[in-house]
Amino acid sequence: MKTTPKFLTLLVLIVILTSSCAIKKYALSPDFYSSESKVGVILVTNEIGILQSGSRGALDLLLTQGKKYKEPLEAIDSKVNPKTKFEKLHLELLKSKGKNVTIVDREFDESQFEKFVKPDKSKNYFKKDIRSLKDKYKVDELMIASISYGLNINYYGMIETGKGGYTHIATHIIDLNDNSIIYKTDSWGNGKLGKKWDIPPYEPLRIAIASALQQSFGVEKAKY
Repeated sequence: MKTTPKFLTLLVLIVILTSSCAIKKYALSPDFYSSESKVGVILVTNEIGILQSGSRGALDLLLTQGKKYKEPLEAIDSKVNPKTKFEKLHLELLKSKGKNVTIVDREFDESQFEKFVKPDKSKNYFKKDIRSLKDKYKVDELMIASISYGLNINYYGMIETGKGGYTHIATHIIDLNDNSIIYKTDSWGNGKLGKKWDIPPYEPLRIAIASALQQSFGVEKAKY
Protein backbone atom coordinates (compact mmCIF):
# COMPACT_ATOMS: atom_id res chain seq x y z
CA MET A 1 0.00 0.00 0.00
CA LYS A 2 1.60 3.25 -1.07
CA THR A 3 0.77 6.51 -2.83
CA THR A 4 -0.64 5.73 -6.26
CA PRO A 5 0.14 7.21 -9.69
CA LYS A 6 -1.38 10.55 -10.69
CA PHE A 7 -4.66 9.03 -11.84
CA LEU A 8 -6.00 5.85 -10.33
CA THR A 9 -8.49 3.38 -11.75
CA LEU A 10 -9.55 0.52 -9.50
CA LEU A 11 -10.97 -2.46 -11.38
CA VAL A 12 -13.20 -4.85 -9.45
CA LEU A 13 -15.77 -7.42 -10.48
CA ILE A 14 -18.23 -6.91 -7.64
CA VAL A 15 -18.10 -4.13 -5.05
CA ILE A 16 -20.95 -3.44 -2.65
CA LEU A 17 -20.46 -0.05 -1.07
CA THR A 18 -21.43 -0.61 2.55
CA SER A 19 -19.31 -0.51 5.66
CA SER A 20 -20.39 -3.98 6.71
CA CYS A 21 -19.35 -6.14 3.81
CA ALA A 22 -15.81 -5.51 2.65
CA ILE A 23 -13.05 -6.97 4.82
CA LYS A 24 -13.07 -9.14 7.89
CA LYS A 25 -12.94 -6.91 10.93
CA TYR A 26 -11.34 -7.20 14.36
CA ALA A 27 -12.56 -5.00 17.21
CA LEU A 28 -10.21 -3.15 19.54
CA SER A 29 -9.86 -4.54 23.04
CA PRO A 30 -10.49 -2.08 25.91
CA ASP A 31 -6.96 -2.96 27.08
CA PHE A 32 -5.59 -1.10 24.06
CA TYR A 33 -6.86 2.21 25.42
CA SER A 34 -5.81 1.58 29.02
CA SER A 35 -2.24 0.56 28.18
CA GLU A 36 0.59 3.10 28.03
CA SER A 37 1.89 1.79 24.71
CA LYS A 38 3.05 4.18 22.00
CA VAL A 39 1.27 4.07 18.65
CA GLY A 40 2.95 5.01 15.38
CA VAL A 41 0.64 6.04 12.55
CA ILE A 42 1.15 5.67 8.81
CA LEU A 43 -1.52 7.61 6.92
CA VAL A 44 -1.64 7.07 3.17
CA THR A 45 -3.72 9.39 0.99
CA ASN A 46 -4.12 7.92 -2.50
CA GLU A 47 -4.64 10.04 -5.60
CA ILE A 48 -8.18 10.76 -6.75
CA GLY A 49 -9.46 8.11 -9.15
CA ILE A 50 -12.16 5.76 -10.37
CA LEU A 51 -13.68 2.70 -8.74
CA GLN A 52 -15.33 0.46 -11.33
CA SER A 53 -17.89 -1.90 -9.84
CA GLY A 54 -20.53 -4.34 -11.02
CA SER A 55 -20.73 -7.70 -12.75
CA ARG A 56 -18.13 -7.69 -15.51
CA GLY A 57 -15.84 -9.85 -17.59
CA ALA A 58 -12.14 -9.41 -18.36
CA LEU A 59 -12.84 -7.84 -21.77
CA ASP A 60 -15.29 -5.38 -20.20
CA LEU A 61 -12.60 -4.29 -17.78
CA LEU A 62 -10.08 -3.85 -20.58
CA LEU A 63 -12.34 -1.75 -22.80
CA THR A 64 -13.75 0.57 -20.13
CA GLN A 65 -10.83 2.31 -18.46
CA GLY A 66 -12.74 5.47 -17.59
CA LYS A 67 -10.20 7.80 -19.23
CA LYS A 68 -12.90 10.35 -20.08
CA TYR A 69 -13.28 11.06 -16.37
CA LYS A 70 -9.62 11.90 -15.86
CA GLU A 71 -9.86 15.63 -16.64
CA PRO A 72 -12.95 16.35 -14.47
CA LEU A 73 -11.50 14.47 -11.49
CA GLU A 74 -8.12 16.15 -11.70
CA ALA A 75 -9.82 19.55 -12.07
CA ILE A 76 -11.63 19.24 -8.73
CA ASP A 77 -8.99 17.29 -6.81
CA SER A 78 -7.41 20.30 -5.10
CA LYS A 79 -10.84 21.34 -3.81
CA VAL A 80 -11.68 18.01 -2.18
CA ASN A 81 -8.26 16.62 -1.24
CA PRO A 82 -8.88 14.97 2.14
CA LYS A 83 -5.29 14.58 3.32
CA THR A 84 -5.31 17.12 6.15
CA LYS A 85 -8.74 16.13 7.48
CA PHE A 86 -7.91 12.43 7.14
CA GLU A 87 -4.75 12.78 9.21
CA LYS A 88 -6.43 14.97 11.80
CA LEU A 89 -9.29 12.49 12.18
CA HIS A 90 -7.12 9.53 13.14
CA LEU A 91 -4.74 11.45 15.37
CA GLU A 92 -7.58 13.07 17.31
CA LEU A 93 -9.48 9.79 17.64
CA LEU A 94 -6.55 8.07 19.31
CA LYS A 95 -5.46 11.06 21.38
CA SER A 96 -9.01 11.51 22.67
CA LYS A 97 -8.71 8.02 24.13
CA GLY A 98 -5.48 8.92 25.91
CA LYS A 99 -3.11 7.18 23.51
CA ASN A 100 0.45 8.34 22.93
CA VAL A 101 0.37 8.67 19.16
CA THR A 102 2.51 10.18 16.40
CA ILE A 103 2.64 10.11 12.59
CA VAL A 104 5.73 8.17 11.55
CA ASP A 105 5.24 8.10 7.76
CA ARG A 106 2.85 8.90 4.91
CA GLU A 107 3.78 5.98 2.68
CA PHE A 108 3.78 2.26 3.19
CA ASP A 109 5.25 -0.18 0.68
CA GLU A 110 4.42 -3.79 1.54
CA SER A 111 6.82 -5.15 -1.08
CA GLN A 112 9.88 -4.30 1.01
CA PHE A 113 8.86 -6.78 3.73
CA GLU A 114 9.03 -10.56 3.80
CA LYS A 115 5.92 -12.71 4.07
CA PHE A 116 5.07 -13.43 7.70
CA VAL A 117 5.00 -17.09 8.71
CA LYS A 118 2.30 -17.60 11.32
CA PRO A 119 3.65 -19.30 14.48
CA ASP A 120 0.19 -20.64 15.32
CA LYS A 121 -3.49 -20.19 14.50
CA SER A 122 -4.51 -18.64 17.79
CA LYS A 123 -4.15 -15.08 16.48
CA ASN A 124 -4.65 -13.14 13.28
CA TYR A 125 -1.42 -11.78 11.84
CA PHE A 126 -0.43 -9.13 9.34
CA LYS A 127 0.54 -10.80 6.06
CA LYS A 128 3.97 -9.11 5.94
CA ASP A 129 6.55 -9.22 8.71
CA ILE A 130 6.79 -5.59 9.83
CA ARG A 131 8.17 -6.17 13.34
CA SER A 132 11.36 -4.30 12.41
CA LEU A 133 9.34 -1.07 12.42
CA LYS A 134 9.11 -1.30 16.22
CA ASP A 135 12.76 -0.29 16.60
CA LYS A 136 12.79 1.96 13.54
CA TYR A 137 9.97 4.15 14.81
CA LYS A 138 10.31 3.44 18.55
CA VAL A 139 6.65 2.45 18.86
CA ASP A 140 4.76 -0.55 20.26
CA GLU A 141 1.85 -0.65 17.81
CA LEU A 142 1.47 0.61 14.28
CA MET A 143 -1.70 1.96 12.72
CA ILE A 144 -1.74 1.80 8.92
CA ALA A 145 -4.67 3.71 7.46
CA SER A 146 -5.26 4.56 3.82
CA ILE A 147 -7.94 6.53 2.03
CA SER A 148 -9.09 6.22 -1.59
CA TYR A 149 -11.66 8.57 -3.10
CA GLY A 150 -13.16 9.71 -6.37
CA LEU A 151 -15.88 8.49 -8.72
CA ASN A 152 -17.55 5.10 -8.44
CA ILE A 153 -18.97 3.82 -11.75
CA ASN A 154 -21.27 0.82 -11.73
CA TYR A 155 -21.35 -1.33 -14.85
CA TYR A 156 -23.31 -4.19 -16.32
CA GLY A 157 -20.80 -5.53 -18.79
CA MET A 158 -19.64 -2.40 -20.65
CA ILE A 159 -22.83 -0.45 -19.96
CA GLU A 160 -22.75 2.21 -17.24
CA THR A 161 -25.71 1.79 -14.91
CA GLY A 162 -24.90 4.51 -12.40
CA LYS A 163 -22.18 6.60 -10.80
CA GLY A 164 -21.51 8.70 -7.73
CA GLY A 165 -18.83 9.93 -5.38
CA TYR A 166 -17.10 7.36 -3.18
CA THR A 167 -14.59 7.11 -0.35
CA HIS A 168 -12.94 4.05 1.17
CA ILE A 169 -10.88 4.09 4.38
CA ALA A 170 -8.98 0.89 5.30
CA THR A 171 -7.40 0.67 8.76
CA HIS A 172 -5.13 -1.84 10.51
CA ILE A 173 -3.48 -1.67 13.92
CA ILE A 174 -0.64 -4.17 14.37
CA ASP A 175 1.11 -5.19 17.58
CA LEU A 176 4.76 -4.97 16.56
CA ASN A 177 5.86 -7.33 19.31
CA ASP A 178 4.43 -10.34 17.49
CA ASN A 179 2.99 -8.94 14.21
CA SER A 180 -0.58 -9.73 15.27
CA ILE A 181 -3.53 -7.68 14.06
CA ILE A 182 -5.36 -6.08 16.97
CA TYR A 183 -7.72 -3.95 14.87
CA LYS A 184 -8.93 -4.12 11.28
CA THR A 185 -11.83 -2.35 9.63
CA ASP A 186 -12.91 -0.33 6.63
CA SER A 187 -15.33 2.55 6.18
CA TRP A 188 -17.19 3.53 3.01
CA GLY A 189 -18.83 6.77 1.98
CA ASN A 190 -21.11 7.48 -0.98
CA GLY A 191 -22.24 10.74 -2.55
CA LYS A 192 -25.09 11.27 -5.01
CA LEU A 193 -23.98 12.77 -8.32
CA GLY A 194 -26.09 15.69 -9.56
CA LYS A 195 -26.96 16.52 -13.16
CA LYS A 196 -24.61 18.38 -15.51
CA TRP A 197 -21.67 17.23 -13.43
CA ASP A 198 -19.44 16.98 -16.52
CA ILE A 199 -19.58 20.70 -17.30
CA PRO A 200 -16.66 22.80 -15.96
CA PRO A 201 -16.05 23.63 -13.17
CA TYR A 202 -17.63 20.23 -12.33
CA GLU A 203 -19.28 21.44 -9.12
CA PRO A 204 -21.77 18.51 -8.82
CA LEU A 205 -18.82 16.12 -9.02
CA ARG A 206 -17.01 17.97 -6.25
CA ILE A 207 -20.12 17.94 -4.07
CA ALA A 208 -20.65 14.19 -4.60
CA ILE A 209 -17.10 13.32 -3.57
CA ALA A 210 -17.12 15.78 -0.67
CA SER A 211 -20.33 14.16 0.61
CA ALA A 212 -18.76 10.72 0.37
CA LEU A 213 -15.74 11.91 2.33
CA GLN A 214 -17.89 13.39 5.07
CA GLN A 215 -19.92 10.19 5.35
CA SER A 216 -16.86 7.93 5.55
CA PHE A 217 -15.29 10.13 8.23
CA GLY A 218 -18.45 9.84 10.29
CA VAL A 219 -18.50 6.05 9.91
CA GLU A 220 -14.83 5.82 10.88
CA LYS A 221 -15.20 8.10 13.88
CA ALA A 222 -18.12 6.11 15.29
CA LYS A 223 -15.92 2.99 15.59
CA TYR A 224 -13.59 4.38 18.28
